[in-house]
This record gives sequence, structure tokens and C-alpha cells, in this order.
Amino acid sequence: MRDTRLSESPERSEPTEHYIFNDSQTIVLERGYRWESTPESTPDRNPIERERITAHGAVRALAELCDGLVRPMTFGVTRNWVDEYGLPAEGSPPRGNWFLTTPQSPPDARSTYRDPRIMEAATLDERAMLTLVDRVLDDPCEAPEGKHLAWDEMRIDHTWARLPEPDRHLASKELRIDDHDNKLRRVLVPREHAHGRTWVTVPRRSVWYPFLLRVNKSCGTVYPDGPEYDDFVEMTIDVNWSFWWHPGEGRAMLDQAVDRLLRQGWRHAHPPSAPPRAHTASRTSL
Repeated sequence: MRDTRLSESPERSEPTEHYIFNDSQTIVLERGYRWESTPESTPDRNPIERERITAHGAVRALAELCDGLVRPMTFGVTRNWVDEYGLPAEGSPPRGNWFLTTPQSPPDARSTYRDPRIMEAATLDERAMLTLVDRVLDDPCEAPEGKHLAWDEMRIDHTWARLPEPDRHLASKELRIDDHDNKLRRVLVPREHAHGRTWVTVPRRSVWYPFLLRVNKSCGTVYPDGPEYDDFVEMTIDVNWSFWWHPGEGRAMLDQAVDRLLRQGWRHAHPPSAPPRAHTASRTSL
């Protein structure tokens, strides 16, 4: 159960070591697909089956990233019409927005988009997400001439995250951090213990969950001398709390999760001149 006591006012408290950003720090990854590269990916494959390949790849990447780091509480998927080149077409299919919840989802959880078709699952894991994207792609609807159905975006907007080094951050069995967006210091953070780990989520008076994750189609990044791809999928990892961005154990946990995706064929979109892990956020005091 969440602790609902009020946080201390800025006038009566000193800043804490960590805080909620007033804007996200972001890592963007992408993965390309070549439909002529393997026998399983032939050019004449049904367009819906191509959509299923990229959708399943996106879900598995989200699950891999979340493993031991993020616990999703909701999962949203949207779909649209695309033309023969995979470009968005006019109009939208019926039931274009799907939203998966569980008994653990916050009572005020809402889809980012209008008119969601709400589904429920006992737990939100890889299997539940794969089941939803299959339902989104297989849900009957008649495509206009020259168009076909495609998934458009996946979102995980409501999250718990694994707290690094809980013994150091917890004081008097409480965890308090600063919330820059609401100009509050020493905000009491909801937390729970599971399997020897401490997990935290958004404070009652804040708006930014620890992580926001989304995956969508993209045009891809031009890499010098890189291979040509037919389709690209892009993943955006918004890090909203400093625990997982500043150098330390939390950032190491995030880097390890990203490295797992890089080993599976993902790469940094718009590669920076320095590795993303070398970046250190700079914030002013409240």
C-alpha cells in the first residue's frame, strides 16, 4: 500500500541526492529488417506476417529490457492502415487503440490515446504482450484497396523500477527524492519488496513514472557503409528518475539491459559522438 503522507515543503528541507527529472533523459535504439535476407523472410510473405515478425521482435525487446529493471503495469498498442510501401495511409481502422491492464495497474491508469479497447490479463509479461499484439493484428477488419493493416506503436507508460543499492538510499525505512516538475523536495516514494529486491513507482503527487518505454516504426538512421534494410523499428527509453541515469549502480543496470539488446541486433539510433553511458545529466537545484 502506498504511503500517502505529505512530502516536506522546499522551505523546510534540504535537497536529496536523487530526483525526478523535469524532462526525460532518453536512449533511442533501432533494429532493421531485411525481407530478402533469409528463406523465412521471403519478399512475397503476407504483409500481416511481416507485421507479426516486427511486432513480436518489439515485444521481446521490451521484455528483455525490462528483465530485472522495470515492471510494466500497462501496455498499449495502436494500429493503422499503410500502403504497399509501408507508409501511413489516410483513415484509420476500427478499434485502432488497445490497452492492456492487470489487477496491479494503478486505478487511474489511462491510455495515451482516445477510445481504447481495454483488455485484462493476470500479469503483464512477455506472453501477455505477445497475445495482445496477435489479437491486434488478427482482429477482423476490411482494409481499403491497396492498403493493409499494420501495428503502429507500443507503449509502457506506467512502471515500477528496481531500486539500486536500497540500503544506501533508504533512511529510517523511507525513500524520499526531489520532484523538479512539481518543485517539491523530499517526496515520499512508494516502494515494495519482491524476491529480495526493492521496487519503486511514481509518488502520489508526481506525474513521471521511473521509465516510459515506447516502440514504433521508423525510417531508420543512415549508417556509413551499413546494410540496407526494408523496415525499421525504433525503441525510445525515457529515463525520468536520476537513479538510473547518473553514474552508479542504477546506470549500470540500465546499461546492462541496453547491452543485451545491442547483442541481439539492435543499435543506437542517431549514434552520438560519445557512448550514451558517458553522458551525465546536469540539473539545477529546486
